[in-house]
Amino acid sequence: MASRTRRLFVVATALLLSACQPDRVISGWLTPPTNQAASARPEALSAPPRSVSGWVPYWGTTASRSAITNRPSSIGDVTPLFYGTNNDGTLKLLGPQAQLDETIRVTRSDPGLVLFAGIFDSTGGGVMSGLLGDPTTRTFHVQQILDLAVSKGYDGIDLDYEVFAFDHPNEPWTLITPKWVAFVKELSAALRTNNKLLSVTVPPVWNDGNSGYTVYAQDQIAPFIDRLRLMVYDWSITNPGPIAPMNWVTNVMTYSEKFVPVAKLQLGVPTYGRHWITKKVTSETCPDGALSRNSVLMKNIPTVTAGQTGVRDGSGELKFEWTSTVSGPRTKPLTPPVVPPSSIIIAEVNAAAAGSPLVPALRLSTPSPFVTCTVQHTVYVPDAYSVDQRSDEAQRRGWRGIVMWAFGYESSDLFDVLAS
Repeated sequence: MASRTRRLFVVATALLLSACQPDRVISGWLTPPTNQAASARPEALSAPPRSVSGWVPYWGTTASRSAITNRPSSIGDVTPLFYGTNNDGTLKLLGPQAQLDETIRVTRSDPGLVLFAGIFDSTGGGVMSGLLGDPTTRTFHVQQILDLAVSKGYDGIDLDYEVFAFDHPNEPWTLITPKWVAFVKELSAALRTNNKLLSVTVPPVWNDGNSGYTVYAQDQIAPFIDRLRLMVYDWSITNPGPIAPMNWVTNVMTYSEKFVPVAKLQLGVPTYGRHWITKKVTSETCPDGALSRNSVLMKNIPTVTAGQTGVRDGSGELKFEWTSTVSGPRTKPLTPPVVPPSSIIIAEVNAAAAGSPLVPALRLSTPSPFVTCTVQHTVYVPDAYSVDQRSDEAQRRGWRGIVMWAFGYESSDLFDVLAS
C-alpha cells in the first residue's frame, strides 16, 4: 500500500488514509477526467471465487472481521497488520493480542483462507537499511521473521517495509536496493524451507519505469516471492483529485507485469477516499479550523455527502462538489500579538504577601475577530463499481486478484457487485 519522512505511526496513518505515495499533480500522460452520471457503472465481470484479499489493520479489527465472515467464498487470503520492527531487528506487536487472536480465529474458521502475518518497517530513519546491509543483523532479522511464521502457524509473511526507502538520510536508492534484494532472497529461502509463503507489499512504478519506487526492484525480487502486492492508491493527497485514477492503475499494471509473473500479482485497491475543504474565494479570511482534508471510508459516503449529487469522474471514482459558508473566530495570528509575561522577577514585594516573588500579569490582546468565508467541498471516493472496475482489469490481465485496503472500510454492496 507513497518523498515523505515517516515513522511508525506515520506509516500506519498513511496506510489508513493513503498508501504511502507522495503528493503529486496529475501529469500530461494521464487523460484529464471527464464526468458522467453517478449511476453509470463501468464494464463489469463476475469476480472468480477467492479473488479478493485484504489487510486487517490493528486499529480497526471488528469491522474487518465482519467482512471476512460475511463473504468467505469471495476472499482468498487475509493479512492482519499487527507486527512492527524494532531498531535491533526484533519484532513487536502493534495492536492488542486479543484482537489479533480473534482475527486469526475467524480466518482459520474457513480452511480455504490463506493467513499472512503483516509486518511494518517501524524502525527509525536509516535503521532498516543498516540492518539489511550487515549480513549478521540481516540474518538475525530473517530468523526473527521465520520464528514468528513458524511459532504462530501463519501460512506466510507479508512485508510492508516503507520507512527504509523513504527515511534514508544521505543514502540513495542505488545503495539501498542491493540490501533489500539480499534480504528478500534470504528470507524467501528460509520461509520456503519451512513451507511458508512470502508476500511483499510495495508502492508502484509507472510511466515505463521513469516514475515511482524503483528502489524495490520488482524485477530482481520476482523469483523469490509468492505475492507482489502493489499499493496503487494515493494519487491525490494535498490537492483534490482521484485516489487511484484508472489510467494510472493500468499504467502501473503494464509496468509490473513485464517483470513479475501475473499469477503472483495482486492489485491493491483503496476502499477509502478523501474530503477536501478548501478556500473558495482567495480574498476572504476563513475562521480557524475551516479548511481541512479528511479520509472518507466507502461505507460512510452517504453520511459525508448527504444531500449532494455526485458524478462518475473520468478516473472511475465518484466525485462530489458543493460549497458552504462558515463563520467563526480567527485567532491565528492574533492582532495585536499577545505580549508574554516578563521573565524578570520583581524583588520589591511585601514579605507578608505570598512568600514568593511576583511576575507581571499577562497583557491580553483584543478579542479575536469573527470572520466568514465560503469553502469548497470536494470528495473523491471509490464505490463498489469502481472497485469492481479494477477487479475486472486484474481478471483480464490474468492477475491473482485484488487486495483491499482495508477490510472493514468497504460499502455493504461491494461483494455483491463483485460477484454479479
